[in-house]
Amino acid sequence: MRKEYILRIDEDLFEEVKKLADKNERSINAQIVYILKNEVEKEKDMKKEDKVVKN
Repeated sequence: MRKEYILRIDEDLFEEVKKLADKNERSINAQIVYILKNEVEKEKDMKKEDKVVKN
């Protein structure tokens, strides 16, 4: 299920995301979702590494 969410974003950052989306042949929305998923996965991986180091 997808959720709609209004995003307020700085115009310069929006333009940078738009450039990335164009380069990767994605919509701006798909590019934002791609970036968010990657960052969430990085956080999960970092938490896993922290647990391994602490144990």
